[in-house]
Amino acid sequence: MSAFFPRLPRVVPSTMHPGATPSDPPTRRPLRLYPFRGMRYNPSVVKDLGSVTSMPYDVMDRTSVDEALRAHPYNIVRLILPRLVSDPNQADPYARAANLLKRWRAKSVLVTDETPSLYVYEYGDRAHSVCGLVGALGLRPPKARVILPHEGVTRGIVADRFAMLASTRANLEPILLVYDGDGATAEPVEAARSGQPLVDVNGPDGTFHRLWAITDAERLVAIRRALARQQALIADGHHRYATYRLMRQHRRHSGQLAGPWDRGLALLIDQSHHPLTLGAIHRSIADMTLSDLRSPPGLTMSDPYPVDDPTDLPPPRRGTMTVTDGRGVRRLTRPVDAGDERDDIDILNEVVLPAWSVADSRVTFHHEVAQTLTSAQVDAGVAVLLAPPTVEHIMQLARSGRMMPRKSTSFGPKPRMGIVMRHFDDEVS
Repeated sequence: MSAFFPRLPRVVPSTMHPGATPSDPPTRRPLRLYPFRGMRYNPSVVKDLGSVTSMPYDVMDRTSVDEALRAHPYNIVRLILPRLVSDPNQADPYARAANLLKRWRAKSVLVTDETPSLYVYEYGDRAHSVCGLVGALGLRPPKARVILPHEGVTRGIVADRFAMLASTRANLEPILLVYDGDGATAEPVEAARSGQPLVDVNGPDGTFHRLWAITDAERLVAIRRALARQQALIADGHHRYATYRLMRQHRRHSGQLAGPWDRGLALLIDQSHHPLTLGAIHRSIADMTLSDLRSPPGLTMSDPYPVDDPTDLPPPRRGTMTVTDGRGVRRLTRPVDAGDERDDIDILNEVVLPAWSVADSRVTFHHEVAQTLTSAQVDAGVAVLLAPPTVEHIMQLARSGRMMPRKSTSFGPKPRMGIVMRHFDDEVS
């Protein structure tokens, strides 16, 4: 994959940190999800809508990118990952993506709905499905404690997302938010789901995806009132949300006031009504063997024992980590007291990796156990399998303004990209 990252604009550095500090006073700023004119693939041009969608950019590897490119010439990956799919000799892949988007709109590959709407998006598989609202999220300052991040961001990734947003002038991927609304928006959502969906497709990964529009004024008002006093946790999309805020700040510094950059595309899910699951993000460490490991301070480490198939190992529980090279296993355990607020990922970063003298450059992040094991074997290293934190713990930290370490959580199932998008040029003031 290309190592090229663009430069960020010269704006206030605090934009890079999406969260608040405990000293920031809470302010009354309502959570707002505004109707917008959705940009969608034209079913008259694209017969198989499932073939033009993709997983979120941050969970795709080189293999999945190549598969998406082969699936269809109009696959959304050509827009959301321009660094990876454009000519490596081209100076500005983001300009190429912007020109491609412009051509697709001109050829009616992508068309825009006439009426501003909130969209009901239901997706999942036979085992688990969720349903939420897609809209243009009103951006809020960190001190408002309305939109709560729980992880920090990396400058290079924000630069990449900002370059894409600045070039295309479009939100091509919604961020994913959860809140505890106790079903307050259930009535308008269920009313929309009783009608014929605008989109009803199956993804190549075996998932289904359905989309409905809510345009009725009374139902939109009911949703606005239900959301007004809610807090929403960023489940997925910290870098994109930081990019939204950076774009607005960049426009302000350029002398532009209110505009479509004051909002960003988001999928909002009521966790009490359609809960997402929460998985761990595992680590692989390159150039390490099980015999290299020493017991870190405050933890107990087992002797190595053989394993036939590490994917059959029981998942770690809080207070344990599983370290394996695919052939043998060692267990790390620590006592967990009732008042201990630290997660295993905190212990890994603050205690274990320093004790093993592991630099950040040797650590890779993975959502799936099998992927972690493969990476460890390719890099002559070990896999560290972790237990996920709880949603309650994450919300508690986020509300107090504290952050979890980067790449600590994996909410799912994740939406597919390309179901509905938002273009600045379609914004109705």
